[in-house]
Amino acid sequence: MGPFEMLSGKQRELLACFEALAPGEDGLPPPGRVEEMLEELWLHVRLTERHLQPLVVRVEGQARALQEAEVLLAMHELMAELEWFPRGSLEWQVRLMALEDAALAHVRSLELQLFPRFAEALDAREQSDLVRGVAATREELWMEMRRSQSVFRALDQTDSCLI
Repeated sequence: MGPFEMLSGKQRELLACFEALAPGEDGLPPPGRVEEMLEELWLHVRLTERHLQPLVVRVEGQARALQEAEVLLAMHELMAELEWFPRGSLEWQVRLMALEDAALAHVRSLELQLFPRFAEALDAREQSDLVRGVAATREELWMEMRRSQSVFRALDQTDSCLI
């Protein structure tokens, strides 16, 4: 399997996380599903920044790379804003919908426009290097995310003990 098939598979998993956000009895997506989607999207955005943005510059040029960077920044901002607003508030729901729209458009752009061009531009060795690099970075980022979550859980428990 080449790097772009692998990345497309991961993107399908990300989109499945969005599809799983069906509202529960309270009319809102279950918090666990939202958290799972945010984790997958965060990983996707970070992997894109580290491994695909340099390819966009190389293959498509600086202007297109800037467009892609703006989309990634917008997704970062929307993810952060979901943490700020109360879950279920109108502002929260609007950001969740905007995030889903941005992620879907971004994934489609990668799969339909950029991945075919990258496949033509990269030789077999570069594609193999990309697979290894993405896999290693994904593992590294996943571990970083888990460590951060453990620290925040520990802080939450410490705060509740102080009350």
